[in-house]
Amino acid sequence: MNRINYIFIFLIFTSSVACVTSLKSSKARSSSGYSEDLTSYLPADPIDSINEQEVLAEPTNIDTTLIITARLDTALQIVNAYNTNKTRYVEGLTIQLYSGSDRSKAKEVQLKAFRHFPDSKPKLIFDQPNYKVRMDHFYTPLEAYPVYKSVQSKFGKAILVPTRIPVSNK
Repeated sequence: MNRINYIFIFLIFTSSVACVTSLKSSKARSSSGYSEDLTSYLPADPIDSINEQEVLAEPTNIDTTLIITARLDTALQIVNAYNTNKTRYVEGLTIQLYSGSDRSKAKEVQLKAFRHFPDSKPKLIFDQPNYKVRMDHFYTPLEAYPVYKSVQSKFGKAILVPTRIPVSNK
């Protein structure tokens, strides 16, 4: 029993000491009586030392070794030639009529699409391991929707698929 009393007294003592030290530290932080002016130690601002006459005066010596326009023009012409030869793409939509592994079924769907929509030029694409029949390219969903609805009446499984449409540079 005596041992329990010592432990209890020890806990009360340590908690009271801990509370006293935290109160002292919070009081030290909240004191706002300290202030010090450190502006005399700041470095001088270089803009303050410039005269108005120096700014308005015309430069007399220009270092021409730093002019790189000829080299820059050459580099830009090379980049431009490279970019004009590249095929560029625009994000758009196409109507997919069929997607599956059966080539004969894909050919049937393509022929049926030719019969019903001769202006649309449906294409048979082999994207391993599937055959896909796609037709038309549209730039916006608003443009694609009326055609999609007419195609869906003939091909119930037709869907709009996002695709990249090649754009010619010329």
